[in-house]
Amino acid sequence: MKNFVVIGLGNFGFHIAKNLAGKGKHVLAIDSDPTQIEKIKNIVSDSVIGDVKNKLFLIEFIDDTIDAAIISTGDKMFDSILAVHHLKVIGVKNIYVKAIDETHAQLLKYMGASEIIFPEKDIAEWWANRLAEPNLIEHLPLSEDYSIVEYACPDKFAGNTLKQLQLRSKYKILLIAIKDILNNDFVLMPDADYVFKPDTILIFMGKTADINKMKVEVK
Repeated sequence: MKNFVVIGLGNFGFHIAKNLAGKGKHVLAIDSDPTQIEKIKNIVSDSVIGDVKNKLFLIEFIDDTIDAAIISTGDKMFDSILAVHHLKVIGVKNIYVKAIDETHAQLLKYMGASEIIFPEKDIAEWWANRLAEPNLIEHLPLSEDYSIVEYACPDKFAGNTLKQLQLRSKYKILLIAIKDILNNDFVLMPDADYVFKPDTILIFMGKTADINKMKVEVK
């Protein structure tokens, strides 16, 4: 994705727009508050003051070349719902919306939002996982049963080869890559004689239950 529009420049919207722009993406920022536009105008590609409830205004600045829209209008529930409707009519396919509660989320889904964002809930879950499992760096669900996880190399692994640990036969999980933090090296599909080292990140793929079993046993 290259072209984004961020609607609503409160704390969440502002930082989303700023970070996307920092990654080299084309970002159009929209807010009804001139003060917020003044803050963001030198950070993003384009910025404009306007009312997102106004369909003609949105049509003037947005078309179906936008890869994704992020809507964060704070507690203005009606604004976000109407914005989703207008963007769907315009032809924007990926619409991500910050919801204030479950009722709001259900209405947004009904209107056609691609994904609902609960920033506080999401970050709380991320921190809970990080605090509960210090070795777990990142977790990417592939389906209900399968995941890809980044895991700091356990002390029990260091000095052993992949063949000695027999991760695939013992835990039924696949080690797909290793990242060396110190040397910034990346090993894809390591050989059986690869020797595990500290300060590396292991990337596993497999059933979530099998990965969790491995994590418990290597603590």
